Amino acid sequence: MRRFLILTLVLVATWQLGSAGWIQAKAGLGQWLLERAWQRALEDEDADAAEPWPGAVSHPVARLRMPRLSIDHLVLEGLDTPVMGWGPGMAVGEGGHRVLAAHRDTHFSFLRAVEPGDRFELIDAGGRRQWWQVETIRVVDSRTTGIDLDWPETAMTLITCYPFDAPVAGGPERLVVRLRPLAPAGEVSI
Repeated sequence: MRRFLILTLVLVATWQLGSAGWIQAKAGLGQWLLERAWQRALEDEDADAAEPWPGAVSHPVARLRMPRLSIDHLVLEGLDTPVMGWGPGMAVGEGGHRVLAAHRDTHFSFLRAVEPGDRFELIDAGGRRQWWQVETIRVVDSRTTGIDLDWPETAMTLITCYPFDAPVAGGPERLVVRLRPLAPAGEVSI
């Protein structure tokens, strides 16, 4: 009986570590594979929606950089959970509000170190660069607070689950980081 219990515990621990490792491996592998599609999109205007691999759930539409923390992530089209398994997802409202979402334990884990005043660079598939500055950081309850994609102002909102070290993912709290543009798209501002 004791051997059975030990073997069961070892198997469960292996399964848990494998699951956690798979999430991290998928996040890293996804960014590596997406880089090829991103380069094609930059080189060929007709390739902006090229699949990064057969059966991919999305394609890269932007690159998000945050120099202070050495962050460089390719951003995918859409905000669905399958998209966020491979990288941050993005949707853009008619008024220019960009909403980016990613998992707290992979691509947006760095948000725990972001501070008001930090600067981000967003490069679209056409090569246009725009600088953004963090204006506010707050925690909201997703059951009572929504994000308006059609907000009339040009803004960028980064969203991830919160708290970062919660033992169970998917709770109701979200970390919401609001950024404002520093210069019109295409202009370089530092």
